[in-house]
Amino acid sequence: MGIQINTNVSSSLIQRSLTSANKEIEQSMVKIAYGRINKAVEDAAGLSISESLKAQARGSEVAYSNAQSGINLLETAESGLGSISENLQRVRELTMQAANGTYGEAERDAIKSEIQSLVSEIDRVAESTSFNDIKLLNGSNNDTSLQIGANAENATNSLKIGDALGSAKAETLGMPVGANLDNALSSSANAAQLLDNIDGALSSINERRSNIGSMQNRLESTVNSLQIKQENMSAAESRIRDVDVAKETSKLTQNQILQNSSALLLAQANQNPAMATILI
Repeated sequence: MGIQINTNVSSSLIQRSLTSANKEIEQSMVKIAYGRINKAVEDAAGLSISESLKAQARGSEVAYSNAQSGINLLETAESGLGSISENLQRVRELTMQAANGTYGEAERDAIKSEIQSLVSEIDRVAESTSFNDIKLLNGSNNDTSLQIGANAENATNSLKIGDALGSAKAETLGMPVGANLDNALSSSANAAQLLDNIDGALSSINERRSNIGSMQNRLESTVNSLQIKQENMSAAESRIRDVDVAKETSKLTQNQILQNSSALLLAQANQNPAMATILI
């Protein structure tokens, strides 16, 4: 059998095989480390779909966080309204005592003093109840809303929570304050009229607490839904984008074996011209 000196065909073929194995090994290592799709050239359609799914998953994650914050905000507001309700209940008890014609001036003054303190406490709670520096019960944030959808077009998933808040100060609730409160407690007849104001204030607080409860229930449901959606989107993205590690590892091993074999064969093939030169 003659030895070809000028053109080593075997060496060229083996070099091509070795180059291919090296490339396959590099691609397998990248896929195992970073996933099946890293560039559009690898799977343009798959990349586009997976990027859209990733955006949806991240949007759902942010909406989930928004909803959780909304629940915490509403719980804070409800706690403040609960405190105001307790104070109003005590004001009502004292007003009923003041409406009793058997009380003298000294007793009525003591009742008046406690009621004034309670009304001041109602205003303090209304002014100080806040969440992340957002005043909840002083009437300054009636337009507060939450984005609880994953997309910008999900305007229907924007929950306006300011409607359930509003000012919970005594005067806003229909309670007399200052000199008007003094006048309301000046006689048993006036105290009886004050009871109607207190009942109206309690009714307003109860309605707001009921609305907050409904919003909390909606947000709890939204949180569960968004969590499931985020998990599903992430799983779908993973199925498209991630690599089958076992399969790719097997492929990597095969190419590493091919790489080693090709390297040995290439060394042998490159020896043939050298041997021919020696013989000449």
